[in-house]
Amino acid sequence: MKDHIKFLIIFFLSVSQVLLLIAAINWWVDPYGIFHPDEYNPQKSIWMSKQLRLAKAYKLKQLKPQGIVMGTSSSQLGIDPEHPGWNKSVYPRYNISLTGASPYETLRYFQHSQAVSPPRQILIGLDFVVFNLFYPLSDDFKESHMVVSPEGSSKDHLYDNFSVTLFSLAAFKASQKKLFYRGKGTHYSNGRVIPEEKEGASRNNRLALMNSATSFVPKLLMPPPGHRFCLYDEMGSNYNFLYLRKILTIAKENGADVRLFIQPTHVYLLEVLRILGMTEDYKNWQKELINLVEDINNKYSKTRAFPLWHFGGYNSVTMTEVPPAETPNRSMLWYWDIGHYNKNLGDLIQDRIFSFHQPGRLVPDDFGIQISSKNIARHHSTQKIKQGEYIKTYPKDIKKLIERVNSVKKNIRPSNCNQLATAIQ
Repeated sequence: MKDHIKFLIIFFLSVSQVLLLIAAINWWVDPYGIFHPDEYNPQKSIWMSKQLRLAKAYKLKQLKPQGIVMGTSSSQLGIDPEHPGWNKSVYPRYNISLTGASPYETLRYFQHSQAVSPPRQILIGLDFVVFNLFYPLSDDFKESHMVVSPEGSSKDHLYDNFSVTLFSLAAFKASQKKLFYRGKGTHYSNGRVIPEEKEGASRNNRLALMNSATSFVPKLLMPPPGHRFCLYDEMGSNYNFLYLRKILTIAKENGADVRLFIQPTHVYLLEVLRILGMTEDYKNWQKELINLVEDINNKYSKTRAFPLWHFGGYNSVTMTEVPPAETPNRSMLWYWDIGHYNKNLGDLIQDRIFSFHQPGRLVPDDFGIQISSKNIARHHSTQKIKQGEYIKTYPKDIKKLIERVNSVKKNIRPSNCNQLATAIQ
């Protein structure tokens, strides 16, 4: 018995030593930038691990930003919160956009930011695909990262987060990656992601656009495992709009300045929707956003109205020519793929939204329009004409897109959005 007890003591002491060693390494390396935060320099490149949601939740607690950018990877890559159009008194500012963020995740991070320090100015990028009723929560989203519950009450998450940041295998792997990472960084200190560029490598931009258009369907538009898309259930409802409504209501109650904008996806994405017969869904989504924003503005009519900007559709920016087959490596001015754009385009978006004029930088007249119930029908009519012109201008590209999309479409079974009572549960 004594030998047995001695063995257990040695065993548990050994395990404890290993855990303490792991914790010490994780504390020293600090893969999530939690324990040894640097002095804030918004343009400094830093290393943030794959557990981005955990890292950004902590950054919000540390930084307590007065201005925030919200959205998905499109906003995280292209929208710089250091743009001079923001209110200068609103500082610091932070981009809390997250890759693949659903409207629920966006709401939760907004609530988290609100609890830490209510933001005074907010820029919200809106993506069509995340309003799909079948769009999933990200695997690395954890309620324990939030300082408030979904209902808004404070909660203690100290134990859960210390177990993740110090003692978990995931944190140890993140520490290893940070120790051996050879790049300049993955993000700027203001939350915007640093685009991955390989020095000296020639990028096939035509293939990048074509491939992203094809993979967009089964990965984002109709994500696994069911590969289905429904904007409304059988009752004509979509809880994702309720999450956005809650964000705007809280912002109104706190006197925040909110600007919303529809992302300027390349028209290849809109052509994919047309080929799939989903153009009406895209239009109805815009109308639903208009109804929501106008309803909030009417309920708080004594406050400054929240504008809804539309940068998508067919315009001189989104119709940027994809490099032809003869010169596929030709550079593209604005886009990485059909859904992601660079900072240069992000600056034009903010120039328009904030009515900011940078010498030598002109925003095309047709890029960015405030949409409302008064002009949306006319806007859609104009868009239909421009779409027809685009199809006539690039018949070979459209033919190639049709072939690619149809090859994916045949592997996706049709879904009935009128029978979703059990499918979404």
